[in-house]
Amino acid sequence: MLGLLLGLPVLAALFMLLFKKQRQIAILTRACASLVIALSITFCVLNYNKTLIIDLSFQHWLPYATLLLEVLISGFIIYKAIVHKSVLLCLLTGLSILLSIGYEFLYKDKTEVSQTIFIDKLSLLMILIIGVIGGIICIYAVEYMKDYHRHNPEIPDRRNIFFTVMFLFLAAMFGIVITNQLSLLLLCWEISSLASFLLIGYTKTPKAVKNSFTAIQTNVFGGLLFTVGLVLLGVNGIADFRSLVSSNGSLTVSIAVFLLSAAALTKSAQFPFSGWLLGAMVAPTPSSALLHSSTMVKAGVYLLLRLSPMLGSNVSGITVTMIGGVTFLAAAMMAVSQTDSKRVLAHSTISNLGLIIACVGIGTPEAIWAAIMLVVFHAIAKSLLFLSVGSTSHQLGSRSIEDMDGLIGISKQLTIFLIIGIAGMFIAPFGMLIAKWAAMRAFLDSGNFLIVIIVAFASTITMFFWTKWLGKLIANAHRIKPTSYVMRGDEKVSLYSLAALVIIICLLHPLVSSSFIEPYINSTTTDSFPPPIEPVASAIIIGMLCLIFILPLILYPIYHKFSVKQTSLYLSGENTGDDESFYGGMGQVHRVELRNWYMQGIFGEEFWLRKSVYLGAGILIAGFFAVIGGHVV
Repeated sequence: MLGLLLGLPVLAALFMLLFKKQRQIAILTRACASLVIALSITFCVLNYNKTLIIDLSFQHWLPYATLLLEVLISGFIIYKAIVHKSVLLCLLTGLSILLSIGYEFLYKDKTEVSQTIFIDKLSLLMILIIGVIGGIICIYAVEYMKDYHRHNPEIPDRRNIFFTVMFLFLAAMFGIVITNQLSLLLLCWEISSLASFLLIGYTKTPKAVKNSFTAIQTNVFGGLLFTVGLVLLGVNGIADFRSLVSSNGSLTVSIAVFLLSAAALTKSAQFPFSGWLLGAMVAPTPSSALLHSSTMVKAGVYLLLRLSPMLGSNVSGITVTMIGGVTFLAAAMMAVSQTDSKRVLAHSTISNLGLIIACVGIGTPEAIWAAIMLVVFHAIAKSLLFLSVGSTSHQLGSRSIEDMDGLIGISKQLTIFLIIGIAGMFIAPFGMLIAKWAAMRAFLDSGNFLIVIIVAFASTITMFFWTKWLGKLIANAHRIKPTSYVMRGDEKVSLYSLAALVIIICLLHPLVSSSFIEPYINSTTTDSFPPPIEPVASAIIIGMLCLIFILPLILYPIYHKFSVKQTSLYLSGENTGDDESFYGGMGQVHRVELRNWYMQGIFGEEFWLRKSVYLGAGILIAGFFAVIGGHVV
């Protein structure tokens, strides 16, 4: 079944290249995505009570196959770099592949790994996130890409390439979360970077090409850091996570852990590496939802979670925590000034990843619990928001939040999906607030009061930009005349599924904790671990969530028993009678306009982005020299 889980997305990707007719591509995508979802769930159910350890060291061809694939990927990237005259990308890729070749031939005999595949509760949880959410997004993409090319006829229709890359990416992500061998993880890491590059540049517009090269340069730099760390570990005969976690804290191991952590920061778009994810928003919305919000950016978080026993109060842990805290605050501030909904989601993604990474950097059981719970809630809610924004942009012809006050008249369903997604990100008692509560407790218990202040302030800013958007969705609802928008099958299945998952996971968060998160943490630490959210608090949260949905059902029949008298609104002056204009001074007629406040002068991206990049780079460089200096002293 593990072979099926890895092989099915690869086979689907290969078959996509053979088909050109869009109907064939649509049928194959729906079938393969549904199978991926089913296989992910079945695999996790059947192996729930097991820790799977698979030895592939007897497969002597595996290192050569891994190296061959790395050479092919690097060759393709270098070819693209030469065509587009990117000297920096050529140098980074060339140096990385040379180090990989040297590693395989110099340390092959002393770095054999007996536990090639290692699947525990964390791996199973990540498989569910990748398979279920990834499959839903692929199904949604069928109708979306049809509409996308209908609205953008000037863009070459290469849907078979699009879905090939999407399924290839799913296979790479499955590989990342099941492998214990670092060289295999590096291969899957590079495949995910290549997938991001191809999808960002899908439209082949000058902006898309430029942004795709920014992304691949950043991710290849992260791959280079990963490779250098791998070589340093090879000096100590370490080639897998389990050996690394149990190793001593020698200078080379400490530097390697720091470099691997920095590589994770590049993939998770933390400052100073966040620019590539903001540029990735030019890609079609399904790829933004899959790669740049719910799944690919979690690869960096997953790597840090595996390294968490070696973080904590040391230099690497403090560096990761500080960069996560700075990113959480800075990206939240920049989200306030954005009117483009996808750009708000991009900044929000970077910000939430910063909070997750700050938790991992702290490294205590409480903090790890909060980080994993944040990963789960964020992946589902943010996927729902991205897909809802994609459908909304096709219906309104705009991604601007300022144009969304008319959405409820076009589609109440899309409006409700956006409201559920936004509520899931910050409103009590939805899931993200539960996890943020646990994160704040973990920061307080760790004694890192600077992070406590940063998180408290950033959380307030987060509430501000989400509330602005939420208010816009329900504004002017009385003035909008409903239209006959009908949601299509793929769109309906995907959005309803994700909306249901947001609510179900919030209701079942104690089960998620006891089934996956607590067993994983107990397997990695000897410390006693009481769950951060007490059973009584969980019961109250679940009760509040149920009331949100039960009360409207109870009150709706009562409401309709009474006649409701409609009156015209007060619009800063006497209403002219149409609820759209009012009489102002001197009897002049003014049209009412409701607009958000974006405060470009205070939270503008141009002002904060460069400063945040410099601050993140400074923390990273200072941390690197502190790691070296600590051992020298």
